[in-house]
This record gives sequence, structure tokens and C-alpha cells, in this order.
Amino acid sequence: MASSSTRTSFKDSLPQELVTNVTAMCGRRGEKWFHQLPETICELEVKWSLKVGEPFPGIEFNFVAPVINDGTHAVVKIAPSFKTIEIHGEAKYLRTLDGSGAVRLLAEDREARAILIERAIPGRSLVESFSNDPLASVAPAIEVLRSILRPPPSDMTDVSTLDGWFNNFLHRFRKTDFPGECAEKSFEMYERLSKQQRNTFYLHGDFHLANIVSSDRASFIAIDPKGVVGHIGYDIAVFLINFFRWQQKNLNLAELLTEAIRQFADAFKLTERAVREWTFAHMVIGAWWNFEDMPEHYDPDVAMQDIWGV
Repeated sequence: MASSSTRTSFKDSLPQELVTNVTAMCGRRGEKWFHQLPETICELEVKWSLKVGEPFPGIEFNFVAPVINDGTHAVVKIAPSFKTIEIHGEAKYLRTLDGSGAVRLLAEDREARAILIERAIPGRSLVESFSNDPLASVAPAIEVLRSILRPPPSDMTDVSTLDGWFNNFLHRFRKTDFPGECAEKSFEMYERLSKQQRNTFYLHGDFHLANIVSSDRASFIAIDPKGVVGHIGYDIAVFLINFFRWQQKNLNLAELLTEAIRQFADAFKLTERAVREWTFAHMVIGAWWNFEDMPEHYDPDVAMQDIWGV
């Protein structure tokens, strides 16, 4: 796929959002990664005896492409040199699940920041599968989330924590003009809700509708986890925020959100108020990540308090 003759134009052949995001977050390190990427792909093709196809069109932060591996379909994922190498956490989480509720990890090359994973077939996301009945996406999401919850690992190598994410946020936002009232409110909620040890798990960490896809070995399975230890409310919040953005123009949005919140609260024995607060807290920290790393995507409305009712 990536011979030396294509090296000068390879970056231009990649999806623009990937180029924009990696350039914004990594600067010169990102440019070096793009320059070396064709060689990295070739080395992985030899090492893992596979052929890498064209990258998926919707990739945003990592090079992700289908491969043929000994006649079977798989996916290769290669991470740029971000400050935090999340792909190691993804590999550990998938190794822990061993195919239960999620795609299987087939191989890992830590030096190349690359993993080889099972390709979910047919791989239709919840958005694609339930475009005509969005609320019906909630039940399979709950089923998948139940299937992938694990207790926190004893070895925390390569494992992130929500405590780390929120503490970093707290210590940094006060030195900026990020909306302080929303930030303080979200952290107060996090401090209070995260103390519930019975609801602390090894979480997916990016549990949105596009990361729950149809599979020939289960109705739906999870892809693209981060692997983070924290309260179950966080994964639920990721889903609900993504659901909100998907249905934002729906005239029945408030009713849809209320019912989705109720179903998640009932399924995981949480109060609906707690689910709403988790969603608020996550929406604020998500806005902060854009504020700090990709200001062009920053939403000054921050947390849509009128939507979550907290």
C-alpha cells in the first residue's frame, strides 16, 4: 500500500480530519509520524503477514484500515505520538475482555503504537441500525455495556482513571478563561458521585453509538475502547451525549432523552438525577478537552444545562 514512491503524497491521501487533528495536537511530532507512516505500515505488513487496505474514511485520531490476514478480515490501528498513548490502554482492555462483548485483540506492536484487531462484520453502528427508531438503540447499548463491565485490574499499567482525568482538568482550567461556574459545578458532581465504590469498574471510556457495532458472532459488540477505571455513570454519559447530538434536531428530543436516561438508570440501579449529573459533568470535561487541545471545535455553550436539567 505504501511504497517509498508515495511517501511525499501519502499524507495528502489521508482523511482530512485525521490530518487536521493530529497536526493540531502533535505539531512537529505529528508531521514526523505522517512522514514515517508508510514505512511503519510496510513493516507491520511483513511482521504480521497481512496486506493493509485504504484507511476508513471517517478516522479522526488514528490511522485505521482494513487488512487481509491469512484470508481473514481484520483491522490495523496505528496511533500518532500523542502525549498520552491511549492505544496501549485499548490493547490492555481488549486483552482483558478476550472477545467478550468487544472485538478481539489479535496482536500488538508497542514500539509502533499499533494493534491488530478483529473486524466486526457487518459492523453497522447503532446510528445506522436504528436510524428510523433511535430510542431502540438504548436496549442493545445497555446489553453491550453489561457484557463488558469488569472490576478494576490489579495491575494498573497502561490504565487511565477518571480521577486522573478530572483532577488534571481541575488543576488546569482555573488558569484559563474556560467558564468557571460550569467547571466547578461539574467537578463538585464528580467528587460526590465518584465515591460510590460499588459502581466503580474497568470501563470502555468512549462508549458512544458509533463504537457499538453489529457483529456476526453477537448482535452488537464494542470497538475502540480507551480502558479507564471509574464510575459506570461515565460510560452512560458518553452514550447519552452522543445520542443527544445525533437527535438534536428531533422535535421530541426532550422525551427521547428522558426515556433513555430512565432506561440506563433502571438497568444499572442509579437514580435518574445521578445519570443527568454524570452527563453534565462529562459534557463539561469534553468541552475542556476541545478548549485545550482543539479550540476550533470548542463549544462555548459547554454543557447544555437546559437539556440535562441539573
